[in-house]
Amino acid sequence: MMHLVQLHQSLYAQRVAAPVLAFSFAPAERFTRWISLVLDAEMPREWRANTRFIADPSLRIYHAYGLGRNSPLRVYGPRILLHYALRWLRGHGIPKVAEDPLQRGGDFVVDAQGRIALSHVGVDQADRPPAERIVSALLRCHR
Repeated sequence: MMHLVQLHQSLYAQRVAAPVLAFSFAPAERFTRWISLVLDAEMPREWRANTRFIADPSLRIYHAYGLGRNSPLRVYGPRILLHYALRWLRGHGIPKVAEDPLQRGGDFVVDAQGRIALSHVGVDQADRPPAERIVSALLRCHR
């Protein structure tokens, strides 16, 4: 979630008006509830207007982009435990896992012709590319 907010901050700062698609393997009703609970509080409406949220509980899109599953050690290893400890210390709490915690996430930038300009498959749930790297790929697509 924080990654999505950081991405929009970078897009706004660079004056890049590129659409953002956010996919979740959660069922639509759970994904919609998450969006309203979390994003309404942390993301300005003008940023949300540029974002499309798509539920993919069948994992078709995840599989198409090569997003398999992680090992339990990666999911619950030291890096992730530190991430959750920092969330807890900041008062955000630790989210309850409702979906498959082993499902690997990723970030992709795809141009209008369907070519992949950036592909980042996370090694664990906290592994995301810097927002600036995503914005840079978006700018290359719009030249």
